[in-house]
Amino acid sequence: MRLIFAGSSQFAVPALRGLLEVSPPVLVLSRPERPAGRNLKPRLCPLAEFAQSKGLPLFQPEDVNSPDSVRSIRSLEADLLITASYGALLRKPLRESTRLGAINLHPSLLPLHRGATPVQSALLNGDSLTGTTIFALNSRLDAGPILAQRELPILPEDDHASLEGRLAELSARLLLDLLPVLERDGVVGREQDHSRASYCAKLDKDDLVLDWNMEANTLHNRIRAFSPLPGAYTLLRGERLKILAARPLPEPPSGTPGSLGQVVKNTGFTVNCRDAQLLILKVQPAGKRAMDAWAYQLGARLKPGERFAGEPPKPDLENT
Repeated sequence: MRLIFAGSSQFAVPALRGLLEVSPPVLVLSRPERPAGRNLKPRLCPLAEFAQSKGLPLFQPEDVNSPDSVRSIRSLEADLLITASYGALLRKPLRESTRLGAINLHPSLLPLHRGATPVQSALLNGDSLTGTTIFALNSRLDAGPILAQRELPILPEDDHASLEGRLAELSARLLLDLLPVLERDGVVGREQDHSRASYCAKLDKDDLVLDWNMEANTLHNRIRAFSPLPGAYTLLRGERLKILAARPLPEPPSGTPGSLGQVVKNTGFTVNCRDAQLLILKVQPAGKRAMDAWAYQLGARLKPGERFAGEPPKPDLENT
């Protein structure tokens, strides 16, 4: 089949890599370069960088739905448009620009966790099971007919990076299994049970702040959902400290929420939460690299009664 592949993030890379072995795309669609890093230099997104490294034809329009973009894509007379974390809405003219239409790789068991952050949402919810779904794109958000679906257990040690990586590999394998079926039978799927649909919550910077008045399991899930990037954090001695890995302990809190619980030799330290102690295993101090919590506390010399907190209160500009 003549394929067009669209994507942007690292999640899309394994699928494109797999396609190179069976049916290299006639075109790769990706997002334009954007400023990134401390110097804000224009940088290719991971999928575009991979495509470029493989010498694949790359198209990065500012507006993929513009008449000119659709005309260029339609002129290729492709059979199928495949999308994975592309990051932009594909309107009807674009979805219908190929013979079989457009399909999408989505890292959840649809109709659960529709939307842009299914991996984070599964971790935030404390789910024990997730998976990947390939469905036919239509006008509704992640609501098209399901073409293939496969489950994946969420491991206790999973964070966002590890879970997304495993889902990306699973999605790639599922896509390669599905392509011969689509070539033989066309894009024919089963309707989703829309009554069971759930949607990813919109995430913002406030979600990264650790509130120690929460339960230890809730904080653990928040840490997993944002590790390693952008990283959930607390304040210690007026500086941000990202918490990248942790584990709830059965011990009840030994002090008020946000206070240092205990130092666990060769492992890390605990912070008291509402219902239990949370063992901190990996951290990243402001302006430094990630490190084991045990090594960090040796350098920081944490003291009994040390306090961890959320963001300081914002100034009341109306009364200043």
